[in-house]
Amino acid sequence: MANHNIPLKSLRRILTSFGVGEDKSRGKGSHTLFFKNIDGGVYTYPVPLRKDTLECYVKGSRKKFHLQPADGVTDEDFYSRG
Repeated sequence: MANHNIPLKSLRRILTSFGVGEDKSRGKGSHTLFFKNIDGGVYTYPVPLRKDTLECYVKGSRKKFHLQPADGVTDEDFYSRG
């Protein structure tokens, strides 16, 4: 199962289950900002506030927060948390 469009609600649940937080006040009006502390640094990733999150943002957030198969998180494990 490769990256694909998913509802923003599901992306929030998935990212939260991996310890990623959301700061709704820091987005640029049309975006929300997800963040996570990794190796002593804070990594952030903006995602548009749309009903469905496009594949490119799902893929980008997985890469930014080290949630890819190369990091030990399979596609099945990632998507099953939504």
